[in-house]
This record gives sequence, C-alpha cells and structure tokens, in this order.
Amino acid sequence: MIRINYLISESFFLSPMSLLAESDNSSSEAGLFYSTWGSGVMGGYNYSNEIHIGASLSSGDTTTESEGPGTLIKSQSTFMTFNAFTRFYLRELDITDGLFAEAGLAFRNWNGTGKITEKSTKAKIASLKMKWSPVVIVTGVGWHKVWGSGLSFSVAMNASIGGSRTIEYTENMHRFSDSMKKDLEKKTDYPTNLVIYIGYSF
Repeated sequence: MIRINYLISESFFLSPMSLLAESDNSSSEAGLFYSTWGSGVMGGYNYSNEIHIGASLSSGDTTTESEGPGTLIKSQSTFMTFNAFTRFYLRELDITDGLFAEAGLAFRNWNGTGKITEKSTKAKIASLKMKWSPVVIVTGVGWHKVWGSGLSFSVAMNASIGGSRTIEYTENMHRFSDSMKKDLEKKTDYPTNLVIYIGYSF
C-alpha cells in the first residue's frame, strides 16, 4: 500500500511537469538574410507551434539605367528597412509542415538620386530625386525548416501594400520623355521582396 501511494504521489507531481515540457514549443532564433531590399539580421520568438513573432533590419542599394534617344538615365537607390512581423504556420496538414503566411509593418528609409547625361559627351543635362513612403504593410508566404542541430533556414516572398513614391525631376537643359519616365519608374518600383534566411534556433 505504501509503495502504491508513493507511485501515485510521484506521478501526480511529475506528470504536470512532463505535460508542460511536451506542450512548451517556445524557442528563439537569430540569423542573417539576403533579400531584394538588402541584407541584414533577423530574429524571432516562437510563441507557440503555430505563431512566430519576428523582426529584421536590413540595408542595401541598387543601380538602374534607362536609355533614350542619345541620352542615358542612371539612378541609385539606397534602402534601410526595419520589419516587424508575425508568422502563422500551417501545422495541421502534414504536407504543409513548415509552410507559413506572415503579415507585418515595414519602416523604410528609402531614397534615390539620378542624373541624365548625353551618351556622346557624358555631360549632365538633368537630375532627379526619389523618395518612398516611410511605412508600408508587408504580407507574404514562405517555408521554414529547423533541423535537430538547431540550424534554421527559410525562404519567403513578401509584397508591400499601401506604399507610395515620389520622383522630383530637375530638367535644366533637357526634358524627360514620357517613355523614359515610365521605364525609370518601372525599374525603381520594388513591390516584392524575396528573402533567403539562415540562422540558428536556441
């Protein structure tokens, strides 16, 4: 009787702890990533098996060119982005383990400058400035894998919603043609962002 009572008491105290350990899927992770909007660092916390809260900070730059009759537009854009997001993992279906949807806000410090030159003389005949809105909604889908060693990898495709951009043209000696403007605006529009991440879960 004493032995039975001891086993019951031991089970009573150990079982809740065991259940808690089995249900506690919280963990953290951090790593580096490369994206269309620049490279940087990303970290997050797995609030549960389905919900992940994260943030990233990145910077980068890109150069574009647009040609017209005897002229060339060359622009350079610089990006600094802080993104805060929440991911929702689709764990219920076995075939989608690791697949997620995410939504969040991106705080952007994006600027761009450019100039138009004559192809033959290389003389500057006009200039431009670009500015993007500082806050946009970001949504996307992706896939995330964490191995037993703690190595973490993910790839995602995001899209910005609600952003805007202004371009200020200074046409001193030459007017931009509508076709050149449309080509420039198309090449400097960055609505989507491919993100490739590698890190460590702990």
